[in-house]
Amino acid sequence: MQIKKTWFSYPEIPFNLVSSLTSIRCTLTAFVKKLLRHSGNSINSDTTLNQKISPDLEKFFKSIQSNDRIYKASLSRQLAADLSPDVEETTFKDTAKSWFIKTADFGDDYDQLLQHPDGRFTKLLEDIAYYYQIFQQGYDKIILIRPSIYTGYDIQLTAAMQALGYTKEQFKFIVVQPIKLYAFHKPTKKVHPIPDIPTEELIQTIGIDALRWHSLRAPLTRSAPINISTAGQPTPKNTLYRVQSAHIRCCTLLHQAYQQGLIQLNTRSRNNWQIIPSPIPVLEYTWDSPDAQTLVTQLQAVPKILQQSATEVAPHLLCQHLEAISSTCHQWCHSLEPTTQDSALLLAIKQTIFDLLENILGITAPDR
Repeated sequence: MQIKKTWFSYPEIPFNLVSSLTSIRCTLTAFVKKLLRHSGNSINSDTTLNQKISPDLEKFFKSIQSNDRIYKASLSRQLAADLSPDVEETTFKDTAKSWFIKTADFGDDYDQLLQHPDGRFTKLLEDIAYYYQIFQQGYDKIILIRPSIYTGYDIQLTAAMQALGYTKEQFKFIVVQPIKLYAFHKPTKKVHPIPDIPTEELIQTIGIDALRWHSLRAPLTRSAPINISTAGQPTPKNTLYRVQSAHIRCCTLLHQAYQQGLIQLNTRSRNNWQIIPSPIPVLEYTWDSPDAQTLVTQLQAVPKILQQSATEVAPHLLCQHLEAISSTCHQWCHSLEPTTQDSALLLAIKQTIFDLLENILGITAPDR
């Protein structure tokens, strides 16, 4: 696997200092670094030691002035469109000029300003100089995670980087939408939206695992709904509970197979249960149960899902796949009396759920 150098930037606020639901979801995306590393990325960030990113703005600005997507004018192309074609040589002949970048060619509403007539650089120029220098240091990709207050600026900055020749795959700016809280209202017997509550109170109500799961279960660019009446509760309506209970069910059935003398089971490491001697790979078995065969297919798809989740910075894909595996697992295990062959599949399911929950998402995978 080819190692890619990725610059990953997100609001690194100590968890106990995050007070708003707008910011908490951004903070929870820290796990993306694990996901990226798991998928063959070498990760650095704004806080990485010995990183010296301090571009010379004057030098950078001069270097891009010859780019045909940078131009000097009194007005942007959009504002000048309804004026006389020779307005620059007539009306604005003696007017001090600004410098613009053609972000409108890449999805922005208007071309953006890089330098004011008095020579002051804009924040956009400072940012593209900063990220340009990161690319010049050999990085293949930059991923920015920012809260919803950056909505709009993501389009401008991404378009500016495209104008400089970088693709959306190389420069990915993700504006994370906030959590939206809901609760069951007994008088109406319906679920209703409720006002935000302090982060600490939310964690006390549903638990950190549920907060993390439901924050990541929805696409980052959409709001994450959390029903505090069911989140964190042992109920089928709680999707995390169904995933965790599938893991518990696998553990229980493996213990049952061990007690019946069907397998020798080593459980000394929570991270790596083992059947001794190691069974043959589940792909090499013939499965009479359609659910078992579906599970084998779902387990086979995990590396692809991990890669896609990392490439698109889409943790919800991982959560969805965990839900699919767990749903099939519950169906298969409903009345299962495990055989030696079944135990091999149970172990593969258990290890997959554990690895994705604990080692990637940072969520507890209980075994009982």
